[in-house]
Amino acid sequence: MKPILALIDILIFAFIASIHFYWAFGGRRWSKLAVPTSSGSQQKPLFTPGPLSTMAVGIGLLCFAWILTLKVGFINSSLLSDSTITFISIGIAIIFFLRAIGEFNYVGFFKKIKQTEFGQMDTRYYSPLCLLISFIILVINYY
Repeated sequence: MKPILALIDILIFAFIASIHFYWAFGGRRWSKLAVPTSSGSQQKPLFTPGPLSTMAVGIGLLCFAWILTLKVGFINSSLLSDSTITFISIGIAIIFFLRAIGEFNYVGFFKKIKQTEFGQMDTRYYSPLCLLISFIILVINYY
């Protein structure tokens, strides 16, 4: 069961990382749906991520996938102990759980700004996906 759940999260991380790499190298598809926007008629992005920060997010997501491959034993590492891998994977679960809850204005289940395109996508897809990722990692660690 653990390897299957880990594979689900690993594939999710790899897919989301590939989208970030696509954006970092100049792709524009779906990019307007990935950044929170202000409410109102203009719906301007709250920030504009650059190629380096987008690449860093993609690399971070691949690192998360790598930690999960170590956690379930798909590959072995002499660099990190089992307890360190467990600690890091729980940290990843906490990060995604906090992302699902949100910062209460633009992101997460309890956000105030829900009527923007990003807000609707966040409610339907992004926050539930973050909660699923978090749940799977916790099951992998404690089941």
